Amino acid sequence: MRQTIDVIRQWIAHQWTVLKPWMLRQWQRFVPWFLRQWSLFKAWVNRMWHLWTDRDNRWLSLPCTVAALLVLLVSVKSCQGIVYNFTPECKILKLGYPIDEASALAAALNHEQVDSLIARGEHDTIAYPIINERYYIAGNFDRYLAFHKADTTGAPLGDIVAAVNVGIDRDPQESAVPCDTTMDRLMLVNRYHYLDEHHKPRKLKEFKKIFRYEEQQAAPVVVEAFEAMQQDCKKQTGAQLMVNSAYRSYKQQIGTYKHNPKGYAARAGFSEHQTGFAIDVTSLQHPMRWPFDTSKEGIWMREHCHEYGFILRYPKDRGHIMNYSYEPWHLRYVGKAAARQMHDEGITFDEYYAYYIEPHAKTQRH
Repeated sequence: MRQTIDVIRQWIAHQWTVLKPWMLRQWQRFVPWFLRQWSLFKAWVNRMWHLWTDRDNRWLSLPCTVAALLVLLVSVKSCQGIVYNFTPECKILKLGYPIDEASALAAALNHEQVDSLIARGEHDTIAYPIINERYYIAGNFDRYLAFHKADTTGAPLGDIVAAVNVGIDRDPQESAVPCDTTMDRLMLVNRYHYLDEHHKPRKLKEFKKIFRYEEQQAAPVVVEAFEAMQQDCKKQTGAQLMVNSAYRSYKQQIGTYKHNPKGYAARAGFSEHQTGFAIDVTSLQHPMRWPFDTSKEGIWMREHCHEYGFILRYPKDRGHIMNYSYEPWHLRYVGKAAARQMHDEGITFDEYYAYYIEPHAKTQRH
């Protein structure tokens, strides 16, 4: 409870820091206007009092009162107009946005993002469409605009949103953070999320000899899911899937990367194989990686692996989003529900994590 109260206090303090300068500016503009209106109002009250107390001119009090009320109404309308001039919606309108877009942007953006948009001094044609993208994340608005401005490929807005969400616009050397291992099978390991040298899965299980070329281990749930998938694949294609590589320790990954620094190996700490949830798969009939890609069992595996809780971690059509090359042999276990959702929505694990997991994980940590 105390932690929650501290979080609320910190949030209020942050909001006050942001709002205080804006409120001060509005107050400095409001006071002179209010004093002018107050002087006019006092003068009207005095005039009405004199007219009412003067019997000779009392007949003038009614029309004067009506006129004064009209003046007051106009003043109120003017006040509303003055106040509106300082609203985010009005500021955005002045940049040339249509009223419906300005209203939507004002509702979707915070004060800092509105100020940043206004500071650009021009009508950004993607500002409104970007907030309507399915996987739009509010905190990334400024990064979307910056990434789009720097993009020279003419990428669709959906790809821009996806790329920024997974962090392609950032330098992994500067922005890499420790992997949240509490997510278990949904922990994300990539160029921006790493494991330390001491991380090891809680439990490992060996694959049966008939399913591997040499001794391989993975999380028990991975071994069981693979065996079920392998049996169904053999029934439908006649080919036997084989595990080429599974769990690798931090130390083993150092050696793997050393022998393949510019190929398909990641640096130690940045490899999914250290989680125990990743496996490299080919088949007994097509043991080489690329012939396996076009084989009937390779095609079957890509089309059906989500039914067993696996995803093709680095698909062919999303390499530009993740900055990874296509790997038709690399599977990652995430569980059936998550795998089916990624398959149905056509998104990668990085995109899924950024949109569905990370925002909730941040909320729970705070």
